[in-house]
Amino acid sequence: MDVHSLEKPQDTESPLKREDDVVETLAPPPPALGAAENGASRSGESSTDKRALLDTTAAQTSSTRSGRRTFPDGNLLRVDTMHATKAETPGIRLGGVVGPREELAFAILSTFIVNAEWLYSFFDPATPVVLVTDPAMSGGDPDAWRPALKNIFPNWVRVCPPLTGGRGCMHMKYMLLFAKSGALRIVIGSANLIPQEWRHIENYVFIQDFPPATGGVETVKLRAGETLSEAFPAVLVAALRATGVEEALVALTRLGHTSLPLPTLVPSADTAKAGTKLTALERGWDWSRVRVALVSTVPGKWEGWAGQRGVLRTGQTRLLRAVQVLGCSVDDWGSESKGNAKAKTGEWETRKSKGKGKENVEEYELELDYLTSSIGTYSVPWIAVFRLCAAGRMQALRAYLDRGQKRIPAQGPTRVIYPTLATIRGTVLGEAGASSISCLPHQWVKIAALIADPMTGLEMRDARSRSGGVGMHTKMILGTLRHSSAQDDDPKNETEGEGETRRESDVEINYAPGKPVRSLHAWFYVGSHNFSVGAWGALSGSGFNPVLNVVNYELGIVLRLERPEDVDAAVAWERPTRRYTEGDVPWIPQESEFFK
Repeated sequence: MDVHSLEKPQDTESPLKREDDVVETLAPPPPALGAAENGASRSGESSTDKRALLDTTAAQTSSTRSGRRTFPDGNLLRVDTMHATKAETPGIRLGGVVGPREELAFAILSTFIVNAEWLYSFFDPATPVVLVTDPAMSGGDPDAWRPALKNIFPNWVRVCPPLTGGRGCMHMKYMLLFAKSGALRIVIGSANLIPQEWRHIENYVFIQDFPPATGGVETVKLRAGETLSEAFPAVLVAALRATGVEEALVALTRLGHTSLPLPTLVPSADTAKAGTKLTALERGWDWSRVRVALVSTVPGKWEGWAGQRGVLRTGQTRLLRAVQVLGCSVDDWGSESKGNAKAKTGEWETRKSKGKGKENVEEYELELDYLTSSIGTYSVPWIAVFRLCAAGRMQALRAYLDRGQKRIPAQGPTRVIYPTLATIRGTVLGEAGASSISCLPHQWVKIAALIADPMTGLEMRDARSRSGGVGMHTKMILGTLRHSSAQDDDPKNETEGEGETRRESDVEINYAPGKPVRSLHAWFYVGSHNFSVGAWGALSGSGFNPVLNVVNYELGIVLRLERPEDVDAAVAWERPTRRYTEGDVPWIPQESEFFK
C-alpha cells in the first residue's frame, strides 16, 4: 500500500459539537480535497468459511469490469488515512467505497456529522440520495416527534429522525449503495461523512456486496435458533425505518423518482398474506452469504423479552442475542464441558472446580477489550449487566435482574482502550487532530474510582493505532473466551506497563489438557457504538419483565473469530496494549489549548 504524504489541517478555530451524550469538538476543516481521495487501495480480504464469518487473513476480493472492488463475503477494512505509516490491515478510501459514480443508481447514507458539499462531489448529480443525519448537527429540531425532511440538493432528501426528549443523538453510520447492475453494497462503520474522518483520523468499515435475488430461491438463511425478525436484513430494515428512511422514500417518489431500486420499506401485500411480511429489501437481494449479526440501538423504552418492542431488539440486549445466534455464548461453551452441567448461579463462571477428590469442572469467563473514541459515565451495576449481555448469558441476566441488580459478583477483565494525552501528542497531527476523541474531566474522575476497585475488573489501556501515528475514531470490541485456570504463554498478552509482571489474555485461549479444542476463539464488534450508557441503553426491571431505556441511534456488526491469527488481523490497536500507569492521563480535548 502506498504511504500518503503528510498534510496538516488548517489552523482554524473549532466549534463544540455533541456526540454520544458528551461534548465533541469538531476538527478544523482539512485541506481541499485532492484527486487522490477518490482512489482505493488494492488490498482486501474475504471469507470462505461459513462459521468463521470473516477470514481476516485473506487478501482476496473480486472486481467489476470497471475495476471496482467487490466484497461478496464481507470484509473489514481500515479507512486509508493520509497518516498511516504501516500497512498491516487492508485499507480503503471513500471513493473506493462508493465506487464509480456512473455505476450508482441510488444511495441511502447515514452519519452523525456531514459535510454535504464535500459528500455531494462523490455522486452523480442525477443520482437520488437519502441522507440521514442528527437533527442538532443539521439544523433540525431535536425535540421533533417525527422525522424532519428537507431537500438539500437536487435529487437529495435529508431526514433527521426524532430524539427521545431531545436527548442522545443519531449516531449510526451506514450506507446502502444500489448499483445499476442490480447489486447492493452495505457499509457499516464508525466514520462520519466529513473529510477529517476519511483523511486524517482512523476509522474502520465493514463492507459486503449482495447480488439481486434469483426468482424462486430463498433469500434469507437463518442460523440455529435465529428468527426471521433477527436476521441481518430484518434488523437493517428496522434501523432504516427508525431513522426515517421510509418517509424519505415517499418524498423522493413525490419528486418523480418512481423507479427506485428500493421504493418502500413496507411489507408487500403478497408476503403479508403469506404470513412472512417480507419487505422489498429482504426479498430483492440474496442474503444467503451473510456471516455477521447486525446490532442496532434505537431510542425509546423497550419492555419485555419478546415482541416488536421487546428488549432483545435493541441495545446491549440485542448484543446478547447476536452473541447467542453466532454460537459465542459463554453458556454454550460451558454446556459442552465435562459432565455437561452448566452453573446457573448468575455469577460469571459457567463452571466451578469442586476441589481435590471431586470431579474437576473448569471455569470460563469472557474478557472484553473495548476500543472507544468516547468515554461514558459508568456504574458497577451497568458494567455487570453489559458483561452478562456480552457473554450471551440470558439466564444469568434474568437472575441478576430478579436480585434487583444487587450482590454483584467480582467482574472479569474489561479493558477500556482509550488514548493518553502523551499518545495523542505523539501522533502526526497531535492535539489538533484529535477533536473527535472525547473524555470529559468528570468522567475521568468517575472511571478512575471504578478502576481503583478491583471488584469491577475495569482497566484503562492506551490506544495506539497499529497503522502508525494516527488518532483512532474507531469503535471495536473483542470478546475473548478464556479458560480461567489456563496459563497464558502468548507474549502478546503481556502488559507493557513499567514494572509489571502480570500476564494478560488479550488473545490466546488455552484449554484444559485433553479437552477437545472447539473452533471458537472470540467474537468481534465494529460499528458506531462507543462504550457508554447512551450507546447501549440502561437495563432495569425484572427477569420476567425487563425494561431497556435508550437515547441514541447506533449500528454495528458482530462476527466470530476462530483463531488467534484472526484477532491479529482484525484489531485496529497496537498489541499488547499498555496499562495506564502513574502519571498517565486520558486525552481530554476540553483541557487542550487547541479547543479552549
